[in-house]
Amino acid sequence: MPYSYHLKFDIKVVKLANIIDQGLEGKLFMRYYIPTFNNRRIQVDTREIQNWKIVLWDEYASLECNANLDQIEQVMKSSHITFELRWRRTKQVFMARSRLLGSGEISFMEVVNSEAMKLKKWVNLSAGVVQLDESKLPNLLVEMEVQVTKDVGLNEKKCRFSGNDCDCLGCEIDMFHVETLVD
Repeated sequence: MPYSYHLKFDIKVVKLANIIDQGLEGKLFMRYYIPTFNNRRIQVDTREIQNWKIVLWDEYASLECNANLDQIEQVMKSSHITFELRWRRTKQVFMARSRLLGSGEISFMEVVNSEAMKLKKWVNLSAGVVQLDESKLPNLLVEMEVQVTKDVGLNEKKCRFSGNDCDCLGCEIDMFHVETLVD
């Protein structure tokens, strides 16, 4: 029987630098996408920030799953984490959507190949739908960590939910537990 492995991915969206107030009334937030198995991804939004001068989130998310080594390697080799700086009007019109100000990405392998599989990096964001001053595009500071451990003696797939193991047989292997903690 192949061994099952436990994958834990921690990500912290710290702060934004080089953002110039564009005179847009509204709130900023980050949306990021974390790849999972079977070409799926998890979308996470940070809280919205009104003040364009001090853009500090300091938000942490932790994702965990059990999988076989081939599945973990597939995600890590072919995937990247995408970050989007988004803006939403303060006065919402019914079903108003947010607008993309800038985006950037980090490959999963960059995190895995970093020292102790921990990475602290400034992500350069390219221009989005709403045009920002091209001379000074924003940068996002993020911290990431990947841990992979072997689960010896695990006979059944189990879900992890709210810190408790449950006896859910046949849980999808790409089920992730998402915990977002705001300091």
